[in-house]
Amino acid sequence: MNNFFLTTNIFLLLLLISFVSFGSNVVYEISNELMCPVCQGQTVAESNSKLAISMREVIKNKVSHGESKEDILKYFVKQYGDNILAKPPLKGVTLLLWIVPPFILFLTIILWILKVKGNEHKKKRLNLF
Repeated sequence: MNNFFLTTNIFLLLLLISFVSFGSNVVYEISNELMCPVCQGQTVAESNSKLAISMREVIKNKVSHGESKEDILKYFVKQYGDNILAKPPLKGVTLLLWIVPPFILFLTIILWILKVKGNEHKKKRLNLF
């Protein structure tokens, strides 16, 4: 009987610990996707400003009330705009900022290859090779 009681208590304790750590992991995960409005280059998870602490409390309350990650992020976007997101949505100018640099890199590599091949043909024609 004592063994059963001890096993049950250990199981409940482990269940409670996993539930608490899951809740704090969700809070950290969400707060890590939000930029601190008053701190330069820090997420809400990293910042120790009063506003970031308050935002983490709001996230914790919303998670405890069963709101989804997407709903919480939408709440903060509605409050602060898209700039609050650590990974802004790919639309408008941000889409160009993601597409143009790889395109320029690809174009530069192609032009470099064509120039090198052109130089090889010139050397062969001049019999300098």
